[in-house]
Amino acid sequence: MYLGCKVKIPKDGGNITIKTIGGTPYVYLERGRTYSKEKKYSLPKRTCIGKRDPEQPDLMFPNEKFLKFFPRELLPSEKDGKVRSGCIHVGAFLVIRKVISDYRLDEMIARIIGKDAGLFLDLAAYSIITEDNAGQYYPDYAYNHTLFTDDMRVYSDSKVSDFLQDVTVDQRIRFLNEWNAKRDHRERIYISYDSTNKKSQAGEIDMVELGHAKEGVEEDIFNYAVAYDRNNHEPLFYESYPGSIVDVSQLQYTLKKAKSYGYEHIGFILDRGYFCKENIRFMDDNGYDFVIMVKGMKSLVSGLVLEVQGSFRERPQEQHPGLQGQRHHDKKETVCFRQEGPVLPHILR
Repeated sequence: MYLGCKVKIPKDGGNITIKTIGGTPYVYLERGRTYSKEKKYSLPKRTCIGKRDPEQPDLMFPNEKFLKFFPRELLPSEKDGKVRSGCIHVGAFLVIRKVISDYRLDEMIARIIGKDAGLFLDLAAYSIITEDNAGQYYPDYAYNHTLFTDDMRVYSDSKVSDFLQDVTVDQRIRFLNEWNAKRDHRERIYISYDSTNKKSQAGEIDMVELGHAKEGVEEDIFNYAVAYDRNNHEPLFYESYPGSIVDVSQLQYTLKKAKSYGYEHIGFILDRGYFCKENIRFMDDNGYDFVIMVKGMKSLVSGLVLEVQGSFRERPQEQHPGLQGQRHHDKKETVCFRQEGPVLPHILR
């Protein structure tokens, strides 16, 4: 798709060639060469970045690939300042900028992402302020919001798509390593961990697999989880994994990840999706404190639940022997287990 404007044909940034196909002169950028064992010579790797204007041979109509390889090239509308609103929203930006500055996230992102660090921060602010993550709506947001990019440049949705596609796994891992390295590993904290799944119709994505969605039906989904420090109100790490992997089997991998970041005194707060004998035994063997929710009639705990059933309603002011905690005023048959040794001695209603 062409961008509806004309720019000068680049003179640098790679080898530019013009190839006429069907009477139309197309502009190609040579990005390198690969050696062909069959032909015994190197073949150029070329990408079409637009088509030349027949009336003005030094100008071209750029396509979306042009912005990917020449991201700092200003389009005519951008040079004229027509892509910015006369009224710019600044309030939320100031708050987010203060948080970024306090945690030195701008310095960290600049080291990891490079020249597009400003766009990265803008996308983060966009998702927080609008509570959305659809790339095609980012230009509408950037039109009337303060930005982190140089000169508050507004990038197109195609640039956003290409940028996100170019973010590597190594960059993501490096960010999580640096972020968690700055936390106080000696402090005792409780990590709240939970996951969700997202439907996807994007096609050939390795992570998207057939799995059980929240509605209880099998669909093409991927899973996304976040670990959160409840003591300091800070996110610690996140992870994504294929849709066919259920929550209960992912937990032990997550616990090992938390330990690999160097946290020494940690407990976990988990919902009923992670409850199984193997996970409880794993946390017990590793000495982790935890609070986990289960359905009261699970065979593992039903006997203990039935043994004390009704005791809170009959004697609300008394504390049952061996029990800790206050009464919970809910009608669901749900209990919480808290690990405090080699077994699970306490039930919280």
